[in-house]
Amino acid sequence: MGAVTIERSGPLLRDPAFGRLWFIQASTQIGGNMALYALTILVFATTRSNAAVSALVMSFLIPTILLSALAGVLVDRLDVRWALIVPNTVRTLLTFGLAVAGTHVTVLLLLNLGISLTTVVLTPAEASMIPRIVSKPQLETAMGIFNLTLQASFAVGFAFLGPLLVTLAGPSFVLVVVVAFYAAATIATVGLPAAPPIAREKGANRRSFHEPVDQLHEGLAAISGNREVSRPLMHLAAAASLVGVIGVLGPNLASSLGLDPKNLIVVVLPLGLGVVGGVFALRRFGEGVSRRRAGELGLLTFGSLAIAISTVGAVGLEAGVPVIPIVVVLAFCAGAAYAATTVSAQTALFENMPPGVRGRIFGVLASIVSAASLLPILIAGPLADAISGPLVIGITAVAVLANAAWSAFLFGPRGAGRR
Repeated sequence: MGAVTIERSGPLLRDPAFGRLWFIQASTQIGGNMALYALTILVFATTRSNAAVSALVMSFLIPTILLSALAGVLVDRLDVRWALIVPNTVRTLLTFGLAVAGTHVTVLLLLNLGISLTTVVLTPAEASMIPRIVSKPQLETAMGIFNLTLQASFAVGFAFLGPLLVTLAGPSFVLVVVVAFYAAATIATVGLPAAPPIAREKGANRRSFHEPVDQLHEGLAAISGNREVSRPLMHLAAAASLVGVIGVLGPNLASSLGLDPKNLIVVVLPLGLGVVGGVFALRRFGEGVSRRRAGELGLLTFGSLAIAISTVGAVGLEAGVPVIPIVVVLAFCAGAAYAATTVSAQTALFENMPPGVRGRIFGVLASIVSAASLLPILIAGPLADAISGPLVIGITAVAVLANAAWSAFLFGPRGAGRR
């Protein structure tokens, strides 16, 4: 007998089960972003190698690319509550290992790969738990809360708490704080209601081996058959690639501005605040703008500002101009432009996908976007070691501008959907 969704009414965050699940998401997302920032600074400070930072980011991405579809199938066959408890417990222990590993970069990368593997399971498990504890009339509101938390966690974790604590106490201390975040989330999972597997129709187990392949085929068919799906996906992939390269080369960029790498907060804090500001601005003023044009304009602006950020250090320092205030303004605007691109693209995907298959296609698309951003991140570190970090950021930004221009002028509509 399948599990029954708990029907509730009233403010969602006052509901104990939903409040607990939201706390789990918020603490792990903020903690994960803090850990990513701390590890980026620690690896770069230890090795002075951009290639090592590329390897760190790849350890986050590769499990998502290769295993997301399989993880979703696995979660469907487990009690979702236990699919949250066990990986959260393992992730907490592995993060404690990161905190005590010091500057042993190989150990850091291996432990981080293990943490990424647990996250691959946790992502579909959290998504699967939402409709188990939220009634259908409140489901859209619940998803809105989770999406806003996802956006805000970058600003809080990667752009504020992570840089602040690294500056005050160092990367290892930040990882200890993240252990506390993950431990609190693990304790909260114990209080979630049981969510056993939903009864499957006969023959479903025989199809389980082929299900990830079928889902991938379905996702690819949705992309290739409708440009109103493939275009926003292209916008997401381009934006993710540029953000990934900036993340990998951030410490190098800080050095080019005359800063210690651990003071990267000067760039990432306004960038994160810009992301949050861009989300609210788009909701307030973007109602009359088409999803396509908002995404293209955001991508063009993001690429242009990234070029400005990558060049202001060399030009400004040579001319004796104070570059930090300029970078702060540029980074804030770049974050807002990135938010305009991603929110518009995600909304366009949601509007133009067949309603019955949105969940599985979004899972496949997450893998595709991660895969599309992997190559620039893979190349960025070694190339920056050979030339310079700011120059690699500028080259990536030029490629993003070309992508946006192609979308605006050559990649016209084909298939149904809102422009």
